[in-house]
This record gives sequence, C-alpha cells and structure tokens, in this order.
Amino acid sequence: MRKKTKKESSQASGWKNLAPRSSRKPASAAAFRKRFLTGAKLFLLVLGVCSLGGGFWWLDQKVSLSTDPIDITGVGTSVNQVIFKTDGVLTNRWFGNWFGPMRSRTLMQLDISRIRKELEAEPQVEQAKVRRQYPSSLVVEIKEKQPVLVLRLRAKNNGFQDWMVADDGSLYLGTGYPTATLSLLPSLSIKPSLLRLNPDGAGYSKLDGIPSVAPLLALARKDYPGLYRDWQIVSYERPDQSDPGAHVLVRSGKVSSIRFAPNNYKAQMQRLKYLLMEPDFRKKNRIESIDLSHDRSVYAKI
Repeated sequence: MRKKTKKESSQASGWKNLAPRSSRKPASAAAFRKRFLTGAKLFLLVLGVCSLGGGFWWLDQKVSLSTDPIDITGVGTSVNQVIFKTDGVLTNRWFGNWFGPMRSRTLMQLDISRIRKELEAEPQVEQAKVRRQYPSSLVVEIKEKQPVLVLRLRAKNNGFQDWMVADDGSLYLGTGYPTATLSLLPSLSIKPSLLRLNPDGAGYSKLDGIPSVAPLLALARKDYPGLYRDWQIVSYERPDQSDPGAHVLVRSGKVSSIRFAPNNYKAQMQRLKYLLMEPDFRKKNRIESIDLSHDRSVYAKI
C-alpha cells in the first residue's frame, strides 16, 4: 500500500477545515411556533406599554385643561352646604336667592366655571372664586365693588334711584348697603350728556372721569376724615391732567366751593387743612370758595 505523501496529507487536512462545524439542525415546526409566540408576546407587551403611556398623557392633558377635579367616583353626593364669603355687604341669603334651591343638585354636576362667570357679570361683583370642597360643600368667595359716590337719578315712576359709583367709574344699583353707609358718601353731580346707556338698555356705561376723581376721595376719607365727612357734592369738568382747565369741584358744609386740580391731591389736601386752621377761617361759619388748583398758590374768598 502506497503511503500518503506529506503534500497529500496537508491537502486532506485543509478540506476538513473547510467543512461546517455547526451542529444546528433545520428548525422544526414546533420550534418555529415557539419563536412566533415569543415574538407575538413581545409585540403585545410593547403595545401595552405604549397604550398605558398614551393613557397617562391624555389624563394629564385633561387635568391641565380643566380647573375642576375629574369625577372618578360616580354621580357624587348632593350639595349640603354653601360657604359664602365676601368683603362687602352681600349675604348668604342674597346668594341663595341668586343661585336658587340646591335640592337634587350634586357637587359634581355644578358647572364651576359658569357660576363664576355669571357671578362676575353681576354689577356689584368685581371678582368671584368658586370651588368644590369635598364631600358636599360649595365654596363661593366674592370681592365686591366699593362705592365712592352716590348718583341720584329720577326714576320712571317720578321717584328717585340711587346709583352707586365705584372707583373705576362703573354704575350699579346697590344691594344690601345700610342707609347710614350711603349717607356718608358724597353725591355726584355731572352733566346729563356724560351719562350713556348700555347697548342693551340696562344700566349705564362707565363714567370716564371717575378714575381721576377717586384718588382724591380715597385720600380724604383715609387721612382727613373730619374734612371728608363735611363733603356733600362732588363734580368734575374735563378731569384730564393734561388739560390746563381741568378741575374737580367739592361742595361742603363749611366751604361752598373747593376747587382741586386733578393731580398731586396730597399737597392740595395739606394746604386745605392748614388754611382751614387759620384763625380768620376757623371763626367763619361759612367760606365762599377756596381754589387749590394753581400749584402752590391758594385763592380763597371769605
């Protein structure tokens, strides 16, 4: 028998090295099904995670767009208590008449945003806050407009109506003000042409000049109550600070006419106080006029 040469042996070894060493057998049907089920489970898991994340995102958007808590407890309980707070004269009874009976109303059925908007549409209400207090209370907080003057107008029945004048110039028929409170407010006297009916015919538009007059009234009421209590009638003409003829006129029991420029009220009130303390003015029961509208100069007629 012929021995293999070294070259032939080397070639045979090379062919063996080229032979596949994997022992994996072709996949069976069971193995294919197993891999398919594993892939399907993985897909469903990813889909579930995505759906859960989308649900949380939707819930977050829903909460952020709504000021009210989301009802996850069902219909809810009936409203058993209304907590009403105000900085003015309106009462629980007023709110009860305004809102109506609470019977059969549940806390979650109430439209909080709508109640707030309708309250702020009331002429006497400046700002309102409405919220739920679980389990069964409705909390209503109101900031009212504060009158600084009273405007008396003739009514359709030939009587008179007292309109409250707020510091922003708005006019409204006041509710709940004691007679004693109204008697302390000076009356407003203006030209009829300055009164403009609202487009719907209910009430009057804001008076543009009042925001220029209101600081004088607030200063006098706070720092000079003795002088303020004597003020009876307030009127104004062109109360624009850029108008050289602009002025505010006050009629009081002591001084028939006090004329102010619509600026730097603090300095003018100081000059008025000092002037009225002078002996010649103190001994007079009645002073005809004092004009404080010319900077530092004061013109008085006894």
